[in-house]
Amino acid sequence: MILPEHEANRLMDEAGIPVIPLYRVDSREDLAHQLSKLGYPVVLKLSSARCTRKTEAGLVHLNLGSWDAVEAAYLDLQGRRAELDPEGVIILEPMAEAGAELFLGVQDHPQFGLVMSFGLGGIWLELNPDVTFRLLPVERYDLHEMLDELKTWPKLQKGFRHLPPVGKSELIDLMEKVANVILNRREIKELDLNPIVVGRNGPVVVDATVVMDSLRYDSGFSS
Repeated sequence: MILPEHEANRLMDEAGIPVIPLYRVDSREDLAHQLSKLGYPVVLKLSSARCTRKTEAGLVHLNLGSWDAVEAAYLDLQGRRAELDPEGVIILEPMAEAGAELFLGVQDHPQFGLVMSFGLGGIWLELNPDVTFRLLPVERYDLHEMLDELKTWPKLQKGFRHLPPVGKSELIDLMEKVANVILNRREIKELDLNPIVVGRNGPVVVDATVVMDSLRYDSGFSS
């Protein structure tokens, strides 16, 4: 079973993995209340186990900078939810700061077991793949090697164009936490963190997809 994004986000947060804060909104009053604390710009999404490719489906509204824009996006997502998944949840989150976009995933391969993949994220993952792999479990030196194997790492580490430099130790800490989560919670069959935005304050997971073994799933993470 695929967890909706707000549940996947909560699972990562409880494991100590830095995630973008998100808030469930069920009305215009909820929106106004959260916006009074968050300010602008913000993002609105539909969190649904049925629709994991949210951007392609038009279920993500980015960089909303006014109440009118937020309200229009909310009404649009209400309509899309009724059409696609009445059990979906509309979520609000702050717009992530500018930074390099990376990807971190783990799959339970039928032949090799748990495989961690890491590389460029966002649209670059499909457009120009730069990815490295390791079998779990790993040591910290394995994670160092994964970063060094990326062709783009030298530029990312220095700061590419207008983007801040990507810190190696912070990324390795995140990768190590993700590996530990997978090894300790074997009901997780697949994990996809994309993008991980690395801004001036370090890496933060902006979107998470988690596939669970439904027979072993602990519903304590559900909302």
